[in-house]
Amino acid sequence: MRIQPRRRRRGALMICVLACLIVVGSLIGLIAKDALSARSETRIRLQMHQTQRLLDAGILRAAMQSKRNRDYSGEIWQPRLSFAGRDAEATVTISVDDDQTTVTAKLGTAPNITSQSYVYSSSEVQ
Repeated sequence: MRIQPRRRRRGALMICVLACLIVVGSLIGLIAKDALSARSETRIRLQMHQTQRLLDAGILRAAMQSKRNRDYSGEIWQPRLSFAGRDAEATVTISVDDDQTTVTAKLGTAPNITSQSYVYSSSEVQ
């Protein structure tokens, strides 16, 4: 008669162990998913920061070119950049129209392209 209770205990113990493994596996999966999501978000934030720095460089370039040449109407500048250990596609578009300068910086490749623009009065640059 003792054989049957031991079998039931072994079966119950096995079900508890399997349930614990499922819970632990689920937790590990959620942690891994959150880590990948955080990594992606951090990369996008870094790219946005780099885009802002590229925009600042474009604004400075536009101001310097306008100061050197009164007939400067703008350009498309494609500096060679490295982002996260790889070459990055970067484009700065400068447009000077009468009294207004527009600078737009784009960084990255599709689908992760970040873009920022700045518009200022060209008469402010002396």
